[in-house]
Amino acid sequence: MLEGETINAQKLIDFILGKTVSKAKVMEEFSLHNSEVLALVPKEYSKVTYIRYETAKAHVHQFLSFKYGIDDLEFRELNYEFIKDYEFYLKTVKNISNNTTLKYISNFKKIVLRAIDKDIITVDPFKRFKGKKDKIVKRPLTRQELSVLESHPLLVERLAMVRDVFVFQCYTGLAYIDVFNLKHSDIKRGDDGDLWIISDRQKTGSAFNVPLLPQALRIIERYKDHPQCLMRNTVLPVISNQRMNGYLKEIADLCGIESQLNTHKARRTFGSTVTLNNNVLFM
Repeated sequence: MLEGETINAQKLIDFILGKTVSKAKVMEEFSLHNSEVLALVPKEYSKVTYIRYETAKAHVHQFLSFKYGIDDLEFRELNYEFIKDYEFYLKTVKNISNNTTLKYISNFKKIVLRAIDKDIITVDPFKRFKGKKDKIVKRPLTRQELSVLESHPLLVERLAMVRDVFVFQCYTGLAYIDVFNLKHSDIKRGDDGDLWIISDRQKTGSAFNVPLLPQALRIIERYKDHPQCLMRNTVLPVISNQRMNGYLKEIADLCGIESQLNTHKARRTFGSTVTLNNNVLFM
């Protein structure tokens, strides 16, 4: 009656016998969710999103093994203490930063909320959990730092290629996944007679129209006959995001740039340093 359900003899019998208690398990539901996400790549989700959920699932599975010596547990066994212990495990055993820890917990919370929506459990174990993100000041490259990065001679081909892709992002504002998928068909001549990138962002589906500055055009020309570009029919030879960020750290050391380089910094550099210095106007 309290749950607003109709009462009949069979429901009473099932309740007394314990048949109404769901024994659904966390890792099984996590796997089901991730399989559904994968099936919707690239229509509704990016491959990066799927990989992130797979990583989050792996962390939960490893925590269960580390803390309890099990591979799975029922949703009804989750509680506030479990969530706090999981947070502590990620920060200590896994040595993951606070903000990244909260992202993995958020991924896990989605699975728990899914279980609530499916009436697997009725109580939210996250109800009293409050995570606070650390405020991080993310500054773009200065005009001088960008100039040093562009002009510094890099004799190793893989480093020079990663540098060029990063610089291209700085002059176009494209996110990693968008520059990875950029095709020549996305480059069109605008009403002003100049070449523009006219496409949609994969993450949001929103239109992305930006003029191609001379620096970006030179990089496109440099890689027009690159084997990887010809094979994938893309504008630039972009490697995996993880490898690219790893090489960018090496490039920063070689160029004497103290601030950390990553693909996100390129978008911030475009949004401030490049647009302000080049009077970029958007369609």
